[in-house]
Amino acid sequence: MNVKDTECNGTASPTEPPVPPGLHRPETPRSSPGCGPRCRRVLRGNVLVILTVLGVLLGAGLGMALRPVGMSKAQIASFSFPGELLIRLLKMIILPLVVCSLVSGAASLQPSALGKLGGWAMLFFLVTTLLASGLGVSLALLIRPGVGDVEFEGKGDAIPEGKEVVDSFLDLIRNIFPSNLVSAAFQSYSTSYKLELKNKSTELGEMNTTVIKVPYGKEVEGMNILGLVVFAIVFGIALRKLGEEGEILIRFFNSFNEATMVLVTWIMWYAPLGIMFLVAGKIVEMDDVVQLFTNLGKYISCCIIGHLIHGLLVLPAIYFAFTRKNPYRFLWGIVSALATAFGTSSR
Repeated sequence: MNVKDTECNGTASPTEPPVPPGLHRPETPRSSPGCGPRCRRVLRGNVLVILTVLGVLLGAGLGMALRPVGMSKAQIASFSFPGELLIRLLKMIILPLVVCSLVSGAASLQPSALGKLGGWAMLFFLVTTLLASGLGVSLALLIRPGVGDVEFEGKGDAIPEGKEVVDSFLDLIRNIFPSNLVSAAFQSYSTSYKLELKNKSTELGEMNTTVIKVPYGKEVEGMNILGLVVFAIVFGIALRKLGEEGEILIRFFNSFNEATMVLVTWIMWYAPLGIMFLVAGKIVEMDDVVQLFTNLGKYISCCIIGHLIHGLLVLPAIYFAFTRKNPYRFLWGIVSALATAFGTSSR
């Protein structure tokens, strides 16, 4: 009997000692695949993130290299055209992306579940906004950005007058219910003020002139995203209420949403190139980069510290408190969106 026959009969091979009864042969440790395939897998899964970050870095380097050339404003505008094209593409896709995704998402949920989900979403929005506001005020009082900057002193008259709290709240409600859905795609409602003189005669026959601040509303440039979001959610709920009659429109918005996501993917692959020219054009356009960052250094530091604390400590703590899962693994999953928002200065 040869070695192959012995192995086929289930007995031990002559080259291996027999195992005593009651014991198991120890398993041979498997060799680890190594860090090479793992690194390649990570690189393949995050190609867009890497290209976006490289676009920011290359744009900064290209902008610094072109600053000594002394380009004119017309040349800078032509040079920044790929970056301007990226911004236009992103603005173009916002409306169909928001409306179609919210309509299809709201139509796929039961109204009772949507009400509960909307309540938790509103609570999360209010809590995180209050925490971010408190953190920003605390850092501003601690770091005091702008104090000691002589270049910007004495320019307080250029600061526009703030809006009243009541008018801000009323504008928020007005924008929730836009009067025209078409105009809401590019305009929003805002309250402004004008001064009127009012003459009043006294008992002695004298005229007293008083200045009255009168509020008036007007449509300003900027998408009314809040009104569109509310309309899309309510419209999706209405389609779900229709039952079978609304299935045609639900399938339409689902298909529209899928097609929009394909367009977003194409735009994201163009984003690294656009970001490179966008950053380079902004750096070339600056008069003095060193002086600018020197004057705004404390403000930039305050913003960066606030974003790091809120994004890496506060929000992950809330996520862990409710899910008991690793929040940084979730953040790693959306790093592509974060990198795109950073490169395009999107809010």
